[in-house]
Amino acid sequence: MNKDSIKVSKFPNGSEWRRWDLHVHTPDSKLGTSFVGVTWDEYTDELERLAEQAEIAVIGVTDYMSIDGYERLYAARYDEEKPRLQSVSLILPNIELRAMPATKDGKALNIHILIDPSDPDHIQKIKRALRNLKVEYTSNEGRHTYGCTREDLIEFARAQNSALHDDAQAYKYGIEQFKPSYDQILAWIRDEGWLNSNSIIGIANGKDGVSGLPADGFSAIRDQLLKNCHFVFSANPNDRIYYLGKKVGVTPEEICRMYGSLKPCLHGSDAHEVRTLFKPDAERYCWIKSDPTFEGLRQVLWEPECRVAIGQVKPQISDNSRVINKLSISGANGWFTQNEIHLNAGLVAIIGEKGAGKTAIADLIAFASGVPVDTKSQSSFIAKGRLHLGGVGLQLNWVSGSLTDASLTDKPFVSSKPLVRYLSQDFVERLCSVDHQGNELQEAIEEVVFSHLDEVHREGYSSFEELRAARESASQSRQDDFRGQIVSLHREIERLHTSIEQRPVKVASRDQILQQIEEIKKQLPAVTQAADVETLKLLQIERNNLRSLEASISKKSRGKRNIEEFLKSYSELKDRTMRQVRELIEAAQFDDFISSDTVRLLTPKWDETAESIINSVSERLNSEIDFMRGNEHSIQIVGGTLYEISKRIQALQESLSEDETNKKRLLDLQKQITAQEATAQRLDKEIEELDGKTSKQLIQREQERNELHLKYFEALAEDEKGLRELYAPMKDQLDKLGSDMKFELSAGYRIETQDWIEKSARFFDGRKVQASAKKDEIEKFVADILSSAWNSGEIQSIKEAMQQFTAMVSPVEFMAKYASPSLKLVDLLDWMYSTDHIDTTYKIKYGGTSLEHLSPGTRGIALLVLYLLMDEDDKRPLIIDQPEGNLDNSSIYLQLVPYIRRAKENRQIILVTHNPNLVVATDAEQIIVAVSERLSGQPHPRIIYISGSLEHSQLDEDFIGIRQAVCILLEGGDRAFKDREGRYSIRS
Repeated sequence: MNKDSIKVSKFPNGSEWRRWDLHVHTPDSKLGTSFVGVTWDEYTDELERLAEQAEIAVIGVTDYMSIDGYERLYAARYDEEKPRLQSVSLILPNIELRAMPATKDGKALNIHILIDPSDPDHIQKIKRALRNLKVEYTSNEGRHTYGCTREDLIEFARAQNSALHDDAQAYKYGIEQFKPSYDQILAWIRDEGWLNSNSIIGIANGKDGVSGLPADGFSAIRDQLLKNCHFVFSANPNDRIYYLGKKVGVTPEEICRMYGSLKPCLHGSDAHEVRTLFKPDAERYCWIKSDPTFEGLRQVLWEPECRVAIGQVKPQISDNSRVINKLSISGANGWFTQNEIHLNAGLVAIIGEKGAGKTAIADLIAFASGVPVDTKSQSSFIAKGRLHLGGVGLQLNWVSGSLTDASLTDKPFVSSKPLVRYLSQDFVERLCSVDHQGNELQEAIEEVVFSHLDEVHREGYSSFEELRAARESASQSRQDDFRGQIVSLHREIERLHTSIEQRPVKVASRDQILQQIEEIKKQLPAVTQAADVETLKLLQIERNNLRSLEASISKKSRGKRNIEEFLKSYSELKDRTMRQVRELIEAAQFDDFISSDTVRLLTPKWDETAESIINSVSERLNSEIDFMRGNEHSIQIVGGTLYEISKRIQALQESLSEDETNKKRLLDLQKQITAQEATAQRLDKEIEELDGKTSKQLIQREQERNELHLKYFEALAEDEKGLRELYAPMKDQLDKLGSDMKFELSAGYRIETQDWIEKSARFFDGRKVQASAKKDEIEKFVADILSSAWNSGEIQSIKEAMQQFTAMVSPVEFMAKYASPSLKLVDLLDWMYSTDHIDTTYKIKYGGTSLEHLSPGTRGIALLVLYLLMDEDDKRPLIIDQPEGNLDNSSIYLQLVPYIRRAKENRQIILVTHNPNLVVATDAEQIIVAVSERLSGQPHPRIIYISGSLEHSQLDEDFIGIRQAVCILLEGGDRAFKDREGRYSIRS
């Protein structure tokens, strides 16, 4: 597209709110008393002065049954020597017709015809059309028809009253009596081709309009009038709500069915005297958002709600400091033809052919607002052109008057937070297509939602991630502690199981030893000498004493070792506890509510006296053991130490008879008996301990493990509750947006059962019979019962399910029958009671589908909807670069367009696009057409920006308007305009 083919608009800023007064009478209005005593010059002077003072953009010059006053003002406006009303952008004729039937007060209905004055010959064409609007009258001279012209109206008056000799009086009387029926007027407009195409029709809604018709028998007339009118003259807020289909019980569809379309409500001062010029009752001014042209006026028909406002002040975005008024460019190095690009405060749509420079505006504004440049980007204008953009100066003018400056490419505007929100092509593409798990999209959602929370819910944190981490840190620490304790208990349980598994071996060994003792006793040689008999008795006594003393020393040694191990574990526990408490205190954030001295009082106090006593017991046992052992320096003849008893046994053995062979055999057998009896006694004690203490310890440890496992789920339940509280503000904000937004948030448990089950596959020995069946049995139980219990979060259900699970797996039996050779019992137990696969989580869904399962297109919709609506407290300009890459047209129209329309009422949006619905269906306030051209000898293109509104239309052999450019550049542009203009069933 060539830049010279586009007609430059007089209003490059696009559709802006301006004050229109479409109902201003002149001294030539012949009904009632209009501007009595005011000359035309005085009227024109006051009209001009007050219009400039009130900043009136468009005046509807109103006269009854004529355009007399309009014709005079039009001539004054275009007077070559002294043109008048130059502060006003447009004056247009408003013919106020009086129609039958009469209202219940006997007044004629008021029908207004607003006419497009852009045709140079429009005045003559209007007069020709008025000549064809006729009434019939039968006088003494016969039946005649009279047109709505000055000449005919004078004749019409004199036909009724021949005494009216003065033309002015006759003309006034003729106007007063000229009252065709409403259906005559409507038929006349339909038949007048030029007029029908270049006018819009309005009906008053007051006592002189449809509300003035009698209630009984006139509903069909009321409906017919409204069906054939384009707008309603009314400033009543209730009328506006009703005709827009927003009244409770009355839908837009119902209004369209009854009246053919939704109706905009317009208003004017209806001034008949100077003091009321541009001063409607209650300061209910009429504001229209469009170019001040007749084509601009037509926009209220397609956008009856968004393009018209009635009120004292002009509608505008609340925070002017967040609206960019102008981008200024200096030192362009041949890149740009303009030094300034003005921007509308609403939706700015940037269109153009590929490579025309659409993204350039978005990039430049973002750079001058503090958005970092991704130098590796393949879509960024600045990144691609950085070698030729050095030294280009940028300045943003904000509506509030502030300025921000930057210089390409090494001096960006620096801000702690960018002054705009920029959704670049790369950003949207990454979140929609590359981020397969939806993690970045979720982070983006969290960021937006967090920014939406008030300071109370933010709790002083700067990001959602920080807030969640702080809320969960204590609980996570507890859960980690539970996991660690369970793992430690499993080591103990495995040791106890291993010990108990040795009981049958110990029983068999004991029984075998007792049998061996009896067999040895039978082999003892007979003792013949009395002295030897006595010596043997003493020898047995000493050996029994020795065995008893050895047992006592063993017990004390074991006790000493247990005490030392206890003290070591106790010392480690103290160190660990002190460290954990210190870390907890250091991490605590009580602000000024609790003093640090008070918090430090929570540091545990350890009883050193008790520890000293326990230490002294260990030392005493050590002394006692040394004493009981004895040595050669402390020997006594009747002493009871190990050394002394051993010496006496040796002496007794040597005192036996001199039959060395018999003596040696006797002593060997007795020694065996003594040793075997000691072993049997030890085994009895070990078996007794296994049956008693060890079995009790096993039961106790398993119970502790089970309780810790359930405590983990209790902590998880607290986590879930905390998670729900944490996300409650987010959920509230999502819920406030209504069901249309399709976002949902749910908090609960994340159970990765499949991953957990897969870890057990290596436990089974496929060579063993029934191993496969056992595997299937476990998987079925997990799927049918255990997973449900975990997901429920109910402690009793989890307890019962785990009891059944443990009984079904039967770890000891499993190890014997099904386990692979490398599997250890502790590995099996750790797996059974592991919780790594169980955690709290939350999911954000869009349209009922989790983010990770959304198609790229739907992700794009979700992302944009989020920034358009959830980001509504962020009033910074929102810049979006070509979001439609992954989106189909129906999704854009149905899901995205409504949110853009809603968001642009509260913040400035700059949208680079090649989709017609994002331009036309959104009713963009300003269109910027990017055109580029190549100049010889220049290494880069030169970019031209031409801007205007959707209503800027021009179609001839030389030029096109913005509307036509949209249709040419955007495939489907014509259809988009037709859909927009047929949306509310407006008649042609």
